[in-house]
Amino acid sequence: MLDVRESVRTASAEPDAVPTGRYPGWVERVSTLLALLLTYGLLLWYLKPSLLFKPTITGGGDTIAHYVAARYLRDYLLPNGKLIGWMPGNLAGYPLFLFYFPLAFLLIAGFSLVVSFPIAFKLGTIAGTFGLPIASLVALRWIGCPFPIPALGAVLTLPFLLNAGNSMWGGNIPSTLAGEFSHSLSLTLLVLFMGALYRGVLERRYAGWCAVLFALTGLAHGYGMVMAAGMGLYFLAVTSEFRMTLLYLVRVYAVGGLLLGFWLIPLVWYLPYTTGFSITWEFTSILEIVPVVLWPIIVIAAVTVALTLRGKFSDKGWLRMIYYLTYPVVLSVTLYFVSPWLNLVDVRFLAFAQFFLVLLAAAGLGGLLMRLPRSLWRAAPVVIAVMTIAWVMPQVSFIPKWIQWNFSGMEQTPWWRYFIVVNSIALPGGPHSPRVVYQHSVLHDKAGTIRAFEALPLISGRPTLEGAYMQSSPTSPFVFYIQSELTDTPSCPFVPYKCSPFDPERALAHLELFNVKEVIAVTDRVKAALGSNPGYREEGEIGPYKIFQVRQGNGQYVVPLRYQPALVTDGDWKRLAYDWFQKPEWLEVPLLFPRPGDPVPPGVVPFRDLMEEPVKQVLSPECHVKDALGNEEVRFETECPGRPHLIKVSYHPKWRVEGADRIYLVSPSFMLVYPTAKQVRLVFGNRWPDYVGRVATAAGIALLLAETLVFLSRKRYSSLENPS
Repeated sequence: MLDVRESVRTASAEPDAVPTGRYPGWVERVSTLLALLLTYGLLLWYLKPSLLFKPTITGGGDTIAHYVAARYLRDYLLPNGKLIGWMPGNLAGYPLFLFYFPLAFLLIAGFSLVVSFPIAFKLGTIAGTFGLPIASLVALRWIGCPFPIPALGAVLTLPFLLNAGNSMWGGNIPSTLAGEFSHSLSLTLLVLFMGALYRGVLERRYAGWCAVLFALTGLAHGYGMVMAAGMGLYFLAVTSEFRMTLLYLVRVYAVGGLLLGFWLIPLVWYLPYTTGFSITWEFTSILEIVPVVLWPIIVIAAVTVALTLRGKFSDKGWLRMIYYLTYPVVLSVTLYFVSPWLNLVDVRFLAFAQFFLVLLAAAGLGGLLMRLPRSLWRAAPVVIAVMTIAWVMPQVSFIPKWIQWNFSGMEQTPWWRYFIVVNSIALPGGPHSPRVVYQHSVLHDKAGTIRAFEALPLISGRPTLEGAYMQSSPTSPFVFYIQSELTDTPSCPFVPYKCSPFDPERALAHLELFNVKEVIAVTDRVKAALGSNPGYREEGEIGPYKIFQVRQGNGQYVVPLRYQPALVTDGDWKRLAYDWFQKPEWLEVPLLFPRPGDPVPPGVVPFRDLMEEPVKQVLSPECHVKDALGNEEVRFETECPGRPHLIKVSYHPKWRVEGADRIYLVSPSFMLVYPTAKQVRLVFGNRWPDYVGRVATAAGIALLLAETLVFLSRKRYSSLENPS
């Protein structure tokens, strides 16, 4: 059994051994430095400083949605002492950073203290990319890999980063350009955690440091956190001191988990109010899994494992490193196959497998080079860096053009002048203004990204429906159903929820329900269809965009119901609400889904099933309401206390109400209250899971301080015992 705590020998006397743990001399350090300069030189060749330090809004992929979120964090949440808060601008409102990962956005907010926000955003998005080579070098050193392996690990990140084979899996530059920069940052921190955990288990030290790295990895991205959580299993499988190793790992993961408590506990508790988004990737070619640019790495890694399994290496220190570097590849592939049961996107784990083959290949290649005379392999990092660059550069494909497109900024795109006029002049407003929807079309890419109008809340101030954080809101399936009614090219991202054919007439009832008053059309077919429908009125045309007003609806977010809601006591509320939504003639009678312990409101009628239309029990005909919305507040004054009032904002348990006893969940996924007073106020705030999470984090900080004090005490005692 190859326990990592077995003493590491600097070299083996056996002829096939590979030296391990030798501290590099100055020649090796210079060679390592030159290799790093070549590595970062190539990255800067593509990710040009002239683009990164250009104060323009980053376009491409999902980045504009992240830009909006980062600005909201810096300009509203952080000044109000919050990390998690309600974002009213998309998806009928959702809790921002409750179900997404805040670390990269905090980094962006920090950068914005010293540079302009557009530049800070760019630097935050590429932090993981630029951090990966040096993180690989540091992690391999912590594991005990001798020169030139750490330097080779840094160099060989280039084929992975510049892999043009996918733009959604995460980690590589195309995925980062598409908006997966949090995943990239998490990968960098995961690599550091991997190295720190190995050294920590080996020396029974640094538990606090490992805990902090685990927490940071989780705050950066959930997939990295899952991988980091699985890394500890390796040591339990190989240790000869099971109890001591288990206790050490408990210290690491317990403290790390507690540090995450303020975010992780609410996330888990509120999961029922999200929308699942698991994807089983369908491959069109084996080259997606093993792209040509990674072939040398895959071959070297495979040969390394094969020679190890055939017993070609007998040095135990070397074998421990190879087994440990092989483990995350096996773990990644395992998680790929089980991810559908975890409701996760499977290919995100294949990205980890691709990367950890890089570290394994670096070890194998370094082991081979160290069998040569030392005078030859001292220059190996520089030579391998030059060869790697020569191999990678012809295969970067579309990446340089995409970098140019993203970082030149939306302001440089052909349709920016029309886009900014639509936002700033045609549709100005604030959180209280009625919502705006837009036709889904690839033509919007001419304004910087297909998701350009998701920035309406930032640029015009007006809320819209679509948003990138689809899993964060139970309202998302309804939003994309409306999208499908207003375009012939719907995205329809949720497999369990079917979409509608193009049908602007049918969309009218849904638009009224969601308090939408304007529609932006961009293609001739949609413009013609809306222009010929009496339910829409043309307001104006700006370049390729035509704006239509929705005639139905009073433009308010709070409306008294005309009919009593229908009571649902069992079944899947999300499925029932979605099926109800597809029947426009039913929309005036919302389905009411009481939570356990909620009293049944008086007068509600029971809902039988989807085969029978809900009973329309008429309420008093006249009732005037005056409402006002802020970022995290809904206020209204009503003439009819006791009557049910629909609030066209996404339901979430973190909303609290004054002037009513409680908030009910009603279809599609909105809130409903029975006022007990004329003045009613709803506020998005903390509940007991949030406070429990904060207590957990406080406990984690206390344990971390205790770990630090014990470490310092032992260090001081050791220095007194050994004054020399």
